[in-house]
Amino acid sequence: MSRIGFDARMINYSGIGRYISCLVPELIKQAPDDSFVLFGDPERLKGFSREKNVRVMKWTMPVYSAWEQLFAFYSPLNIDLLHVPHFDIPLFFRKKMVVTIHDLIYLLFPESVPSPAARHYARFMINSALKKASRIITVSNHTKKDLSRIFGEQYSGKIDVIHEAADKAFQRVEDKARIADVRCRYRLSKDMILYVGSVKPHKNIAALIRMFGLLKGWGVPHQLVICGRWDKKEDRLRDEMSDRDIRYLGEIPTKDLAVLYSMADVLVHLSLYEGFGLTVLEAMQCGTPVVVSDSSSLPEVVGGSAFVVSPDNIEEVADIVYNILINKQLRNGMTETGMEHVKRFSWDEAARRTLEVYRGV
Repeated sequence: MSRIGFDARMINYSGIGRYISCLVPELIKQAPDDSFVLFGDPERLKGFSREKNVRVMKWTMPVYSAWEQLFAFYSPLNIDLLHVPHFDIPLFFRKKMVVTIHDLIYLLFPESVPSPAARHYARFMINSALKKASRIITVSNHTKKDLSRIFGEQYSGKIDVIHEAADKAFQRVEDKARIADVRCRYRLSKDMILYVGSVKPHKNIAALIRMFGLLKGWGVPHQLVICGRWDKKEDRLRDEMSDRDIRYLGEIPTKDLAVLYSMADVLVHLSLYEGFGLTVLEAMQCGTPVVVSDSSSLPEVVGGSAFVVSPDNIEEVADIVYNILINKQLRNGMTETGMEHVKRFSWDEAARRTLEVYRGV
């Protein structure tokens, strides 16, 4: 029997929060003879505290702060291993540690960090994680390659690639009443092109808007619906998004997001960088045809089940999306192929392989 610590402070975040909320229940279920100590806000983790092999420890120090380093209290708790699901590791922790590194966005896109100091901090912490961790988990082969390229091939032997998966909450919605309710509450038209993800510089929303402008010029009746957290660095886009056919909805609850995926004729994701790209799998699981950029991990995630395009060639992207919109047979084929492809990813398998990493450590 092992005693495993897990830093769950970011469970309410997008991205890493989804990773924690989907992976941890499977770990607990598959390892009933091990005990888990979850560090975080007890209120947000109360669902886990009902499990017999789980103990929740209050730990609410802000992530990426000096305070968490000065007042970390993992060591006295007699845990055998600590899993940190982000690169911000406890520098003074002396026991065995597994670290998940999702992406290197802070290093590759400096505009994504608030200051040069934050970028240097990220580089220092990722380098420290590579040195101190017993094993590193990345969520894509692309992130593993980035780590080896930037920090050196000497670390590649301690890196395990374990793909994420779409949450089971994302399923195709056929209920007409639910669809009508969401359409009414968010003031949406019958015809939709969808983007789901944060609005940040590397997400390339400006290119998405330019593509939509071409489509409107070609007479498509659709709205462009954008869902996700806004970054002030993209305030320059507000004027462009004032078009009555562009709807920015902000962050959407999962139950409504599943309906939006199911309503959309296509999801278009022209991001310049993704550590994994979870929203494309969520869309596929709901039966939405998908178009993604040919950058970073996205081709790895979608395989041959989506159109992969150059985000620099907006006319080509618009042409592909136009053909999806007007060709119902093509859309139906993409729906079927995507729903079959997404079955290759599961949190059950991710947890099984993560536990193998723990055992190896």
